[in-house]
Amino acid sequence: MSFSSCHLIILFLVLWIHLVEKCNSLSIDLIHHYSLKSPFYEPNLTHSDMIQRLLLSSRPKRIPSYNTSIDLKVIRPVLQHTKSSYLAKIKLGTFSGQQPTYKEYYLQFDTGSEMIWLQCEDCAKPGNRCFQQSGVPYPNSRSRSYVPLPCDQHSLCIPDECIGAHCSYVEEYEEGSYSYGILAYETLKFESSRRVRGEMVTVVIGCGLQNRMVQVTKEAGVFGMSWGTHSFVNQVTGHSQGRFSYCLPPLTSDGFQQASTVLRFGSDVPTLTGLDRLSIREYDDELPYYVDLQDISINGRRLNIPSAYFARTGPNKGGCIIDTGTTFTIISRQAYHILKQQMMQHLVTADSSLQIGRSRRQLDLCYRRNPPFKGYNHLPTVTFHFAGGANLVLQRDIAFIVWDDNRGREIVCMGISSTVEDDVSIIGAQSQANHVFIFNLPAGVLHFGPRNCARNP
Repeated sequence: MSFSSCHLIILFLVLWIHLVEKCNSLSIDLIHHYSLKSPFYEPNLTHSDMIQRLLLSSRPKRIPSYNTSIDLKVIRPVLQHTKSSYLAKIKLGTFSGQQPTYKEYYLQFDTGSEMIWLQCEDCAKPGNRCFQQSGVPYPNSRSRSYVPLPCDQHSLCIPDECIGAHCSYVEEYEEGSYSYGILAYETLKFESSRRVRGEMVTVVIGCGLQNRMVQVTKEAGVFGMSWGTHSFVNQVTGHSQGRFSYCLPPLTSDGFQQASTVLRFGSDVPTLTGLDRLSIREYDDELPYYVDLQDISINGRRLNIPSAYFARTGPNKGGCIIDTGTTFTIISRQAYHILKQQMMQHLVTADSSLQIGRSRRQLDLCYRRNPPFKGYNHLPTVTFHFAGGANLVLQRDIAFIVWDDNRGREIVCMGISSTVEDDVSIIGAQSQANHVFIFNLPAGVLHFGPRNCARNP
């Protein structure tokens, strides 16, 4: 999954839609977790504080083992920074005798897993388990639109996997997080200028009864967007056409109070020229979007890393995926060893003020610098080269993390680290920043290119 074992100080994905008669008239406000408009705004939080929280909460992780009434051509869910990961703020269910008639929850936006699930009220019963979240678990028994799926009577049911008379699911993640519960129909509500009561879309969700989240965060569950049939994009494919796009602002920039972005579906995906084209691959029983990474460059100089170091060697072994739920990029140990050695040689010549320092949590290659601080000056770009000639160029403020450690020193870390054993290489959220990504699932194609993501392309 891309479960934020890399719990990232990134953005919220907010399903917050303003629908008007013409889709080109849509507008959405996107708010960073720490912005002045955010309920989580912390006026005394500094850029250095944000980096420290990111490093404390980040850890590498591995991926896990129908019809709608709304026109998704005009849906633009919102992505906002949070101190954990990309979250979807969803308006869920139908409740009588209250205003508003729905409940709001934050779910992690995850392109590496398929299930839409959240903790439900029965997780608090004896024998079940809840993790700490913002607010209370979902009171599903009170929602008029909550309908459990009868055992083995729906295409999204797992054959012979039931709890009582209802279909069940199990989501398990390598770092120890999991959710086990019931599959059910439920409605997600969107604001609309066309209908006073708004628009609703019905999807199958997981209602978690036994749950564990390794990191204590605010989210109530996961909003899956992978290849899988349970994922949001595939459940609403009649309207999304299997297409979606996003563009992430720099996750560790000092302008985090203004950072925001948008998730788009179907015909609302922008038509852009000059983008790189990359095949995305699907393997049996594996959910993430695999890409064919071939080599890496430092400041345009190819390192000539053997492509075999990035090759997939078996289920969840080797290969490379694009993943919004992982904070920093991790690459195979053999490839990382070459990158690290070449980067150290480059920096020795490029900036003599850098002194090699200790690693910082997941980040292995770090330096310290005494005043005068230089920020990103003299740091190189890093380019990922993919099959077919596609190149993802990480500008220096994306390839590196730089901050004041509050002890009168500047810390500089490369935002790329090594996998464990033969794990999958992951192009994480930090490396995707300031690029637009357009996924076309039926065609098996990903288009991407550099953009100023603050402009929400």
